[in-house]
Parts: sequence; C-alpha cells; structure tokens
Amino acid sequence: MNTTKVEASQTEGHLYEELGHVLGEFSEGERRQVMQRMIHRLKFKQWRNERLSWIEDSWNSAKPVKLWVCIATGALAPVVFFCVFIWVSLWVE
Repeated sequence: MNTTKVEASQTEGHLYEELGHVLGEFSEGERRQVMQRMIHRLKFKQWRNERLSWIEDSWNSAKPVKLWVCIATGALAPVVFFCVFIWVSLWVE
C-alpha cells in the first residue's frame, strides 16, 4: 500500500513537470487560456465522476424487482406518451 502512494506521487510529479514544459511553449495570454480550459475540464471530470459513481452505486445495490420495474417503465413510456399525444390531438380538434 505504501508503494502505491509513492508511485502515485511520482506519477503526479512527472505530470506536473510535463505540464510545466507544455505551458512554457505558450505566451502569457495563451497560457492563461490553456490553464482556464484545463481547470474547466478537471472540474467537469470531477462533477461527472461524482454523478456516475452515484448512479453506479444505486445500480449495484438494485434488486431484481427494481431492475424489472425500470425495464417495464422504459418499455411502456413511449406507448403512454403516444396515447397521450393522440388523446390531446383529438381533444384539440
């Protein structure tokens, strides 16, 4: 377990060095834009991972009944929407 922390910190250090070299190739204005884009991407990735982990956790704890209800709801939803559309269109006329 201790070696994985060391390897992770070495990898992280290597990535920071690589980032420094890449940013050195840009001018000051471009550097700011690149950093803002990278920060935006990292924040979006963190947000997406939080949402996906919540969905994954809920599906991992799902029981077969819940799965069948979700499948049936997904299969019946288009039929219900189509019936409502027909009913509303007949009601409007």
